[in-house]
Amino acid sequence: MFQKPEYFFAFLLLIPLGLLLLADFRRSRHDLSRILGKWRASDFLDVFTVKWFFTAMAVTVFTVFLVFAAAEPEKPGKPEIRTVESRDIIFALDLSRSMLAADSSPTRLERSLEVMRNILAVRGGTARFGLVVFTNIGSRMIPATEDLALFETVLQNLGPGSISSRGSDLAAGLKTAVEAFPSGVESDKLLLLFSDGENFGPSIATVLTALQEQDILLITLGAGTPEGAGVPAAGGGFLKDSQGNAVITRLMPEEMDYLASETGGEFLSLNDPGLMRKIEDLIEGGNVRYSHPREPAYRVYLLIAFAALLVYFLVRTVRWKRVY
Repeated sequence: MFQKPEYFFAFLLLIPLGLLLLADFRRSRHDLSRILGKWRASDFLDVFTVKWFFTAMAVTVFTVFLVFAAAEPEKPGKPEIRTVESRDIIFALDLSRSMLAADSSPTRLERSLEVMRNILAVRGGTARFGLVVFTNIGSRMIPATEDLALFETVLQNLGPGSISSRGSDLAAGLKTAVEAFPSGVESDKLLLLFSDGENFGPSIATVLTALQEQDILLITLGAGTPEGAGVPAAGGGFLKDSQGNAVITRLMPEEMDYLASETGGEFLSLNDPGLMRKIEDLIEGGNVRYSHPREPAYRVYLLIAFAALLVYFLVRTVRWKRVY
């Protein structure tokens, strides 16, 4: 990894450098032939060509590795283990209509709210909690706080009436959740995502990068089942597609597992009977962080560059075959 990859544009200098070396080669051969004459020049020109090749290679290697060194290369340092005392936990709750499906009891939404209340009851007073809800956009409902009374007031109002007919945009929800963590504070950061994993938004790649850069541990809590269930309609019954068939919403376990694994987290099902114990284990162990600092690695590039420079001067000064 290089801290200043923009320095690699200097490699464009190799083009004019190569042209200059080639022009110098042709001019020098011409001068040798003119000075030494037709019969004596052949012995000198063979040696000159070989020496020119090695000096040109040495100049090229010197330039390349000097640029590498200037770009500030880094290498992995010795892993460090540290414990962070302060903890921030953000809940990200999917409020798309698929969360009203009943393949998590009593519904995906109600089961999600129940798990949130259980976590607050067990971990209240040990961390700051925040809440983000999302459909096609994300909204910060509660900033990171220790005021659990505020949480209960908000959770009581998150019923079916809060559900949107719009589809889920996981990237928007996760982006808002990342921004919900207090800035300028070193803390153990956990993000708990309550969703079925259905995504009707853009790629989540950039959000995953933000999670990794900020050392946020993502725990995905899957609502529903892979077999799926019908989506309740606002006026009763179930949603249907243009052909009159019932719309089935399904849990996407692969997508949810991928999201979690990219940050070192874990995917859990809301239907798991041992869910709370597993969440507690993840939260309890979350304040131990394994960091991988990076160290400068420019010395080896400078060593190769100056070795090439030494080869250049040796080839130029040492006589070959007592000729040149």
